[in-house]
Amino acid sequence: MHHALVRTAALFRPCLLALALAAAPCAAGELEAMQGAPTAPRLKLEGLDGQLHSLKSHRGQVVLVNFWGTWCPPCVAEMPSLQRLQAQLSDERFTLLTVNSGENARRVAHFRDQRGLDIQVLLDPDLAATDAWDVDFLPTSFLLDAEGRVRYRAYGELDWDTPEVLDRVEGLLREAGAERGR
Repeated sequence: MHHALVRTAALFRPCLLALALAAAPCAAGELEAMQGAPTAPRLKLEGLDGQLHSLKSHRGQVVLVNFWGTWCPPCVAEMPSLQRLQAQLSDERFTLLTVNSGENARRVAHFRDQRGLDIQVLLDPDLAATDAWDVDFLPTSFLLDAEGRVRYRAYGELDWDTPEVLDRVEGLLREAGAERGR
């Protein structure tokens, strides 16, 4: 239990710092390439829909895994761009999985409904997935290729539907299509 409290406090730190520096908002994140494209950690969590969701079931798709919290201003700020990205790529082999770190289903469902978000939300109330993915602050995102390798990572808020980001996602989608064609 003590570990979970310490971990939760560590997740709050960047956003609390941002609130303390109200004149200086959290800097936007950057999508950085991952050296060696490591295999993504396991991810199997219950969603707000009550279903169990596994990363393994999305093999063959490009997957964006986004760790976030309702209390985190940069997390909240990037949600609309995540939803727009999902909408733009709805006909593609692309999946968005958002992972709420440390909150209960009722609070997260209220947040999603209040903002009219139509995104897949997985729940990590005990922070086991957050720990397994080595997430130190929120938001943190991982863009996976169709083979389940982490190709890009973003720390902090990112505008997910900019041309630069879309080019990288579409590049992974083209790779996935080329691999399927072999």
